[in-house]
Amino acid sequence: MLLLTALPRTGKSTAIKKIVNMLGPTNCGGFYTEEIREFDDRVGFRIKTISGKTAILSHINIESNYKISKYGVDLEAFENLCLNELEIAIKDDNIKYIIIDEIGPMQLFSETYKKMLLDLLNCNKPIIGTIFMNPYEWLDEFKKNKNIKLIDITFDNRDKIPLEIIELVSKNDNELQRKITKAKQYSQEKERFKVFDNKIVANTNHGVRTIKKDNDKYICDCEFYNKSNTCSHIITIINNNLI
Repeated sequence: MLLLTALPRTGKSTAIKKIVNMLGPTNCGGFYTEEIREFDDRVGFRIKTISGKTAILSHINIESNYKISKYGVDLEAFENLCLNELEIAIKDDNIKYIIIDEIGPMQLFSETYKKMLLDLLNCNKPIIGTIFMNPYEWLDEFKKNKNIKLIDITFDNRDKIPLEIIELVSKNDNELQRKITKAKQYSQEKERFKVFDNKIVANTNHGVRTIKKDNDKYICDCEFYNKSNTCSHIITIINNNLI
């Protein structure tokens, strides 16, 4: 289990989204957390599953027995959505990677979630997640488990982390490893990639490819993308923050 840890607003969730798109969303299962903002003020947190379902995790207007700071936590919504999504990710053979964003105080009100996290330590699928950085009851012991690797994200390394993570978790996927190697080459040859509004045209070794971005999803017209939902061109674009 690879767990990213960082100070608030350093870029953990952004890194997770990049990792999901580099690996291919259909190859991933799980959830991530987004801020809810009103007039530039953070008023809560939303859960979004990789499959596209959403729920409110916490909000300043939620009345709840479970509170963190000014936020009331909707524990039932979290358990109903996220625990079910993790169960599917564990059992579905088409899902290669499990995403958990995040493991923190709000989620740890759930005893069922804590039990599932302990069970996941022995899962045979790669797990990439984020975890609360500061000392916290239960988490302090959990972080010491030999099956957990903690990776610190800083402002200096956050752009490099996603590519390093996907290379590590896909070490047994020879095809994807070759695409990662190609992406590293293309990352040094940025002149191959021309940006036009919401698309990029890439002059690759095998012809001209067009990559589009629709909301948070990347789409390429290359053959490997059609098979795998990712490719060296998408990995390059995300790694270089081109769109």
